Amino acid sequence: MTPNPILLGKLSRSKILTRWQAASVGSGERRSRAKGAGMEFADHKDYQPGDDFRYLDPHVHARTGKNYIRQYDVYRQLPITILIDSSRSMAFGDPTKFAFCQGLASSLAFIGLAGGDQVQVGVGTGDKVHWSPRFHGVMRASHLFDWIGEQEPARSGSFGGALRLAMRHIKDRGLLIVLSDLWATELEADLGLLYASGQEVWGMHILTPHEIDPAKFGDGEVRMVDAEDGQEVEITLDSGTVGRYRKSFEAWREQTSAYFNKIRGRYLMVSTDQAVDRLLTTEWRALGLLS
Repeated sequence: MTPNPILLGKLSRSKILTRWQAASVGSGERRSRAKGAGMEFADHKDYQPGDDFRYLDPHVHARTGKNYIRQYDVYRQLPITILIDSSRSMAFGDPTKFAFCQGLASSLAFIGLAGGDQVQVGVGTGDKVHWSPRFHGVMRASHLFDWIGEQEPARSGSFGGALRLAMRHIKDRGLLIVLSDLWATELEADLGLLYASGQEVWGMHILTPHEIDPAKFGDGEVRMVDAEDGQEVEITLDSGTVGRYRKSFEAWREQTSAYFNKIRGRYLMVSTDQAVDRLLTTEWRALGLLS
């Protein structure tokens, strides 16, 4: 699923801005917490036996009579994992939530590649997550777009276990971006474990306009079908029903946001009728998610 070339041009110099996680693998374009051989001087440290004597600073030795090693900033890649919910409920909407996530994931993955980071995408539900190869370098973007475009939502299962499977799969400390409607997952415990394993977790809460505000269905009798388990219920949509829904929905949204804040992550609710190019080039830059 290839994003609009005009949008890719606008994103080619963008970078995903983490809240607290640093680059941790390979050789890249982000300043890491590590110090060592590099181009930009960072600091001195006392010489210890075994240190590379090539980095001894003769000027400091001349002034102090002591041996100090020059240290430099080390630039590495940030491991970015994008996990897409493929449960049955994601097939709802026009465009479907899953199709919207495919487009959003492609654009986010491109930003990661353009910024010199390492990107992997997972698509999962229940007890199975399908993982892409790990990609690095913007020249590999088309292969990643193709892989994302080939994925389909599942016919059964919920998103529940996918976060725990991701936790076992991800080996390096990095950024995990979750794209999901979050309807059927026990978040708090899973997010706590992901945080403890060294992941900065962003939750992109993907919902249709009708899920956010059922008044868009209009008034009258409505047959509702649970997309996860197929159960049906008939309800009357009137001002009272819609008011109660909105109150419950806002409480759920605030609770979900609190889960992510608790682990120093990020939470954003996204409607599938929002324009992805505006999200990425304007709104999320203003929020400090992207440069």
